[in-house]
Amino acid sequence: MKKMASFLPLDIDFSIDPLDFTPKGEIITRKLSSMKDAFVDQDAADKMLANGQDPLIVKVFMAEIPAEEGFLMVNINAVYPGKVGNEYFMTKGHIHDDPEHAPEVYITLQGNGKLILQNKNGDFHVSEMRPNKINYIPAPWAHRCVNVGDDPLIYIGVFPSDTERDYSFDSRTFKQIVIEKAGKVAFADNPLQNK
Repeated sequence: MKKMASFLPLDIDFSIDPLDFTPKGEIITRKLSSMKDAFVDQDAADKMLANGQDPLIVKVFMAEIPAEEGFLMVNINAVYPGKVGNEYFMTKGHIHDDPEHAPEVYITLQGNGKLILQNKNGDFHVSEMRPNKINYIPAPWAHRCVNVGDDPLIYIGVFPSDTERDYSFDSRTFKQIVIEKAGKVAFADNPLQNK
């Protein structure tokens, strides 16, 4: 039997407004400039950046938990409201490096979103993200969170802490994108898929 690292019980304090998480481990921030390739409308992204707009799209606070087998990572995530062209702000999307043993759970605390899921066979699924909703993401499904509301989409994520996130399952892989059409949330075929 593998011996786990010595680790004491851990309590995490968090708040939504302002977004905070203590004790803090790694903090991931993604602005438009660091993830513009995730969006279909590259002209709209370039125009925003040229006009001095580099909005914060995603912020993640990771707990200080060992990245070893037998531990669970806990984080709090925010996807901020906004659009590039008519496509809503979202996470980059990823699949876990161990697709058989690395599921994930999301617990939405605030906001309104769509959880886009797709496996390597091309099966596609959309789940709602809203307060009082728990989303279970099976191990072999890539996932992306899209904020379709006016407030930050804030959720807690829990997954095996030795899991690596594989971002090669990216914007060219997901079958559909989430857009605003005639003032409503809509889905469209992804013109980048497999290009």
